[in-house]
Amino acid sequence: MKAQLAALLSVSRLLTSSIDLPALLNLIVKSAEELLACEASSLFLVDQTGQQLVLKVATGPVSGEVKELRLNMGEGIAGWVATHRQGLIVNDAQHDPRFYTKVDRTTGFETRSVLAVPLVDRQQVVGVLQTLNTAKAKQFDQADLELLTAFSAYAAVAVRNANLVASLQDEHQIIKSSVEERYRTLIVESPSMQQVVEMAKRAAQSDTTVLLLGESGVGKEILARSIHNWSPRAAKPFVAVNCVALSDHLLESELFGHEKGAFTGAHQQKKGLLEVAQGGTLFLDEIGDMKPSLQAKLLRVLQDREFERVGGTQPIKVDIHVLAATNQDLQRAIAEGRFRTDLFFRLNVISLVIPPLRERRDDIPTLTRFFVARYAKETKRLQLEIHPKAIEALQHYAWPGNVRELANIIERAVVLAPGDVIAVDDLSLEQEAPDEHGHGTDPLMDLPFHESVEQFKRQRVQEALVQSGGSKTKAAQALELQPSYLSRLCKQFNIS
Repeated sequence: MKAQLAALLSVSRLLTSSIDLPALLNLIVKSAEELLACEASSLFLVDQTGQQLVLKVATGPVSGEVKELRLNMGEGIAGWVATHRQGLIVNDAQHDPRFYTKVDRTTGFETRSVLAVPLVDRQQVVGVLQTLNTAKAKQFDQADLELLTAFSAYAAVAVRNANLVASLQDEHQIIKSSVEERYRTLIVESPSMQQVVEMAKRAAQSDTTVLLLGESGVGKEILARSIHNWSPRAAKPFVAVNCVALSDHLLESELFGHEKGAFTGAHQQKKGLLEVAQGGTLFLDEIGDMKPSLQAKLLRVLQDREFERVGGTQPIKVDIHVLAATNQDLQRAIAEGRFRTDLFFRLNVISLVIPPLRERRDDIPTLTRFFVARYAKETKRLQLEIHPKAIEALQHYAWPGNVRELANIIERAVVLAPGDVIAVDDLSLEQEAPDEHGHGTDPLMDLPFHESVEQFKRQRVQEALVQSGGSKTKAAQALELQPSYLSRLCKQFNIS
């Protein structure tokens, strides 16, 4: 017994010194196997929904054959232990009705005896540790149960610490990509936008799916972030995915994750953004461009709140609030067979239409001053101001590119303005001003809506390519687009 206690103390020091979660979990099961002198061991952790146990590590003769296993609470001996929050000795596993037989059937391993204890941290069951088939002459007994229970207490604390580090690592990319968002804000002066915001605040208090509609550049992502910040999930991750910036294969892997060996180059298991967003908000931008095959998988997430990783077979539960956005006419996309009707109805529970900037000109002065202050701070031109005549000119502009175009124009003016006051001449307003009724004289304004949008996209791409000397990389940077998306636009518009 003294030898066991000495070993327990030695192992506890190792556990509390490890912060790498995969390495720690391996150490836990191997240490348990040595302490209890058994043939195999396994460790399950409770997933973030609290509804399933996920097998993280298994040792023993057939450990490599058990690639993925999820048990519902109450299922199997591990599920029983998690539900009842107490250890269990089963010395005749094959005749115990609680025993989960599938692993033995698929691997050929014969489980004779099981000793399982819960990992409890701060009054919560966070996992289950199992040792299988004692190698001793006697069967598992009460002394073994007490030893493994004591060991599990150290293991639970170590898992908590390592999980904290792992969660920070998981969210590192999100935090990194969100750094530029630190200056963003939702500016609302116009009555039409105030109405949208009021509806958005009410929608934020529930988990109902919200569909944001509006032209490109009106600020759909900013509103989505605001909805997240107004919601009870504000302290959890906000994960934004641009459905058109990635290829179909990459988008599927990014969203759902993949198992090791799922495809060429999948050298290790990868969590998808659905898992990273656990407890928080997932924002699907440009949802109208998602391919039908992925639409079917997304529909399952919305209906059942579960999915499978690429190459996986076990369903993973998720608890997320889904927001989506598009500048497309989804009804037209449905008629053309590009968008699923059932997915549209799932997304369109609450729809918010963000008006274009030309229809909420009361917002322009405040937005302008905001962008001037932001870019002046970034360029260290803190004395810079904008002339009232320049703001007046901006209010009479047609704004085909909406708020995004306003931000770009102000950024350029901040950088290039020779003095401390931005004048009208410092603004690159390329279109003619609208007439007294607010309608632009640009020929695009006479075209049907979708055709004018397509023509505008083509013109912007062509102009950017000319200004960049034909370099698609530079053109993509100027347009603030992903290079892959620009290539798709060039192919779509037959631009060489």
